[in-house]
Amino acid sequence: MRYMVKMNERFKDWKYPEFDEKGKVVILGAGGLAREVYWIFCDVNKAEGAWEVLGFIDENPANWGKSLCGIPILGDFQWFESANTKSEVKVICAVGSPRARRSLVKKAEQSGLSFITVAHLSVQASKYVDIGIGTVVAAGCILTTQIKIGNHVYLNLDTTVGHDVVIQDFVNVAPGCHISGNVMLREGADLGTGTVILQGITIGKWSVIGAGAVVIEDIPDNAVAFGVPARVVKCREQDS
Repeated sequence: MRYMVKMNERFKDWKYPEFDEKGKVVILGAGGLAREVYWIFCDVNKAEGAWEVLGFIDENPANWGKSLCGIPILGDFQWFESANTKSEVKVICAVGSPRARRSLVKKAEQSGLSFITVAHLSVQASKYVDIGIGTVVAAGCILTTQIKIGNHVYLNLDTTVGHDVVIQDFVNVAPGCHISGNVMLREGADLGTGTVILQGITIGKWSVIGAGAVVIEDIPDNAVAFGVPARVVKCREQDS
């Protein structure tokens, strides 16, 4: 089932499920991105009062029991078993690396956990935007029209997405990126801060685009590209 955190009146045309009481959510990850996602929930709660964030999940035992932003690092995935909370808690994965995110999502799915999707109150989007499960849209993003965003995507601060863009699962978009119309970001693509992609370009699966790059031609799968204009400088190990 898809769960979407209700955002504000700009999204009134979207059909979100209604919640009679506060839901409970746990954030997968305990780094900087996880703290930023917690901030999104804090701001959503100021307007909606919708979610109780129980804490963070971190697979490093040295961090268990510590506190971030005033809430605890609960433990690893075994916490869900010991707390007997699977049926009532939703999760969101807040890890920047697309491959690491995919790994955590797989563990969560194997544990029988359900994901939600969340966006900051300041996001602007038309009703013609389709967003998959587990996706995060950070503050200041603008999404125009006929956009399809997959599952477990992260759109970071002040990103703009033009018409007819397709963003596949596990894509990571760093702050300040500008994605022109008819662009395709294939599974696991990772865009560095301030990347600009011209209209009609395809970024291949699991490719990395360096910060500040201007992409004017298609980038193949498993490539690393940077510069103005962006050029492929090496190939990564093929994803399995």
